[in-house]
Amino acid sequence: MFKKIMSLMLAIVVLMSVAVIATSAAQVEIADNSAGAVAEVGADADAADTGAEADAAETGAAQTISFDANSAGWKNFKKVFCHFWAYDGSGEWPSWQSKAEACEFDEGTGIATYDLSKTGNSIDAGTLYAVIFSNENGMQTYNLLFGTECIGDTAYCDGTEYENPEDSSKTALAAFWKGQDKAKFGPVKVITSIGNVVGTCVPSTTSSQEMFENFLKNTITNARTYAKKDDGTLKNDQEILDDTAKQLGLKQDDVEAAIKSTGVKVEWDKSKSSLEGGSDPSATKKADDSSSTTTTTTTTSNNNSSTSTTKTGTGSTTKTGQETTVLFIMLGIMVAAAGVIVIARKRDRA
Repeated sequence: MFKKIMSLMLAIVVLMSVAVIATSAAQVEIADNSAGAVAEVGADADAADTGAEADAAETGAAQTISFDANSAGWKNFKKVFCHFWAYDGSGEWPSWQSKAEACEFDEGTGIATYDLSKTGNSIDAGTLYAVIFSNENGMQTYNLLFGTECIGDTAYCDGTEYENPEDSSKTALAAFWKGQDKAKFGPVKVITSIGNVVGTCVPSTTSSQEMFENFLKNTITNARTYAKKDDGTLKNDQEILDDTAKQLGLKQDDVEAAIKSTGVKVEWDKSKSSLEGGSDPSATKKADDSSSTTTTTTTTSNNNSSTSTTKTGTGSTTKTGQETTVLFIMLGIMVAAAGVIVIARKRDRA
């Protein structure tokens, strides 16, 4: 009887050992497969990040603008420069026609290309800039407004010339961007020293009303001295204000408000004005600068969590407790077998 019981218990122990080995092997296989899956995902993420960084590098390398120098009608020149600055006057920028302003000029095509990284500044969305193209012979274009939307674009001249804002005896050659709205990123609209308005684009930093008020405070005296009518006689205050306001799209109430706001003494009579009555609703609104729209930067983070290879969840190598449970079961069986053996021996002796 004792031998039969021992044989039975040994068989049970052998079967449980096989079960334990099978369970452990399955657990290892699951852990290995899961770790492999995590490694594969990590590798894919690394590849994706590498691609994103490559795209960012490529984008950064393409921070250029160009100018069709042939369209300007310039003669006998071999160098083209790009003078670039923040329109609000902030920051430090390369000096006029310095080495940092030199363009890569292709004499065959007449295209001059400028790398914006040479400015030594980041070119940010939401900031308004201006640019002037020139050559070594002193020829240059008029101030052209620029936003990040203009990156990669080419400027050109169509023969338009403006009165020089500072010196009415001189002219400036206008330039335009091929791919941009002239009212958004075009030649900057300003009031000249004698009250004429030139340019196509009111800077996003100001408004037509503000420009007119600045003219009354800072330039009206000069205009009284040099602004002339077609017959060569000087304009009076009424004519100067009406002519300037009309070119800005302002109306009678706008002029009246500007005079009151600035407190400047002028001989202007609303009842004698040639302007339209009422006011322009957009006069005090600053131009809609689309470059202020938030855009995604090309800077990539080195702490991207998608590249992490830490194993968590089902991909963890942490033990689940299955092996421990089976061991406890085996120990229980062995204890029970020992008890059975003891009882069997006692019965045999009896």
